[in-house]
Amino acid sequence: MGTEVQGDWKRRESWKSALVQVAVVAVVLAGAVTYFVHRGAVRKETEERMRAARSAALRGNPADLTRAMAELETLFQVDAEARDGQALAADIQTVLWLEHHQPGADAKAREYLSRAEALDSRSGERYSARALHLLAEGKTAEAEKYLADLQAQGANSPRLTLALALTLQAKGDLPGARQAFARAAEGAYRDTRFTTAYAEALLDEGQHAQAVEVFEKTTSVNPDHLMARLGAGLAYAYQGKKLEEAQRALATASEKDAELTPSLRSRMGALKAELALTRGATDEALQEADAALKTVPDDVYALFARARALSARKGPEARAAFEAAVAKRRTAPLLYLDGARSLQASGDNTGALALLDAYEGTFGAVQVATADGKKVSLLEQDGRYWLARGGLLEAAGQQDDALTAYDKAIAAKGVGLARAQYAKGALLVLRKDYEGAKALLATVAPDTGAGTLPEAYTAMGDLLFAQSAYAAGCQHYYFGLVRARSQGTSRDELAARIDSVKKGLESAGQGPMAKAWMNETGALLQ
Repeated sequence: MGTEVQGDWKRRESWKSALVQVAVVAVVLAGAVTYFVHRGAVRKETEERMRAARSAALRGNPADLTRAMAELETLFQVDAEARDGQALAADIQTVLWLEHHQPGADAKAREYLSRAEALDSRSGERYSARALHLLAEGKTAEAEKYLADLQAQGANSPRLTLALALTLQAKGDLPGARQAFARAAEGAYRDTRFTTAYAEALLDEGQHAQAVEVFEKTTSVNPDHLMARLGAGLAYAYQGKKLEEAQRALATASEKDAELTPSLRSRMGALKAELALTRGATDEALQEADAALKTVPDDVYALFARARALSARKGPEARAAFEAAVAKRRTAPLLYLDGARSLQASGDNTGALALLDAYEGTFGAVQVATADGKKVSLLEQDGRYWLARGGLLEAAGQQDDALTAYDKAIAAKGVGLARAQYAKGALLVLRKDYEGAKALLATVAPDTGAGTLPEAYTAMGDLLFAQSAYAAGCQHYYFGLVRARSQGTSRDELAARIDSVKKGLESAGQGPMAKAWMNETGALLQ
């Protein structure tokens, strides 16, 4: 009986135990299902919010960045530990801080970056933001080492390449920076931030036509990208052409007044100042530049516009104004080279040479890699600098030093080679070294008319007239006029050049040829 009771007890316990176990399993399964469903929903929402944020940020305007941040803030309410979301937020706030000067963005950028690092985000946004923060703190060497260490670990992304470009730019390695900007823009061609950064680097270098071309890549993605529109407008104003496009850029920005950040407002002011300068309205230009600087006191383009306005007025404070612009962006050739030209035009050759001395002081120690992997001085390859220096020295009457500078510009074999050959050739004509001049000018002003520099043909015409080769000289003068007309030279200036040649022929006793010259060139003025 004891055995029977014991058996019954075991059967009763087994039955109850089974029910309990089933219940426990059901609860566990229900909890697991609920957990995984919840996690799946969180993961889905995280992915959707991240996609929406990235998509908005790609367009690049402040309103787009604000929408991106709204998506991320909603995401953080669901999952505060979305580490890549924190990194993306750090990236966006860094843009608003460093590129747009948005008040409070610096603190937010640091806060989000701290969270992303604490959560160990492995996204490009985290690492690039850290590099940009180091650059903003003036820690260029640390930023370079940080990026080198990441590269050694195999890290690679357009954002890291962009950070590298900005680091090389800060160091003064402009060729290396240019290549990195181009790689970053190519790797993220749908992100307006990358093409805009590349275009602004070209603008800093004074490569206006190339800058416009890259700005147009930005506007092909977002036709209303405000910084790209205004940047292209500045490039047009510096060139003195397509000014109606610059005016349209201002109109587009003005229509979105409520969305403008401090940087966009100061950029508008700088563009207004430059457009006023194209009209010769120096007082208006100075007022617009000063107004822009009240918005962003260290805006480089507004500082530059102010200096150009003062120089156009031949104000004694122009030199200090250019130096103030240079102090804010030491590695921007535009500020030195165009600044020197402006000071020279205002009669301040001493100030112009001082700016070029500062340029040499900034870039003189910079070493860059050649195509075969060797390291050379950046200045050895900087034909634009030596050409600018030669022109200033020539204007100051230091012809021997000017020839040395022109020789260095020619040796650089850069994009300005033809202009350097012309400059040296024209100076040799003045020194009556006709054979030396002819050897140089023949390469840039061939008698086929295929040359592109009107001034080179004029210099060759002067040389041939000095050798009494009047017919050949007239042919070269004519080629120069045709080139000048195709490049937009005004009718009045063309007429003055034609008249100058006529007087030269008449003073040399070539009356019949002077009449033929006037008949042949008359069509150019129609």
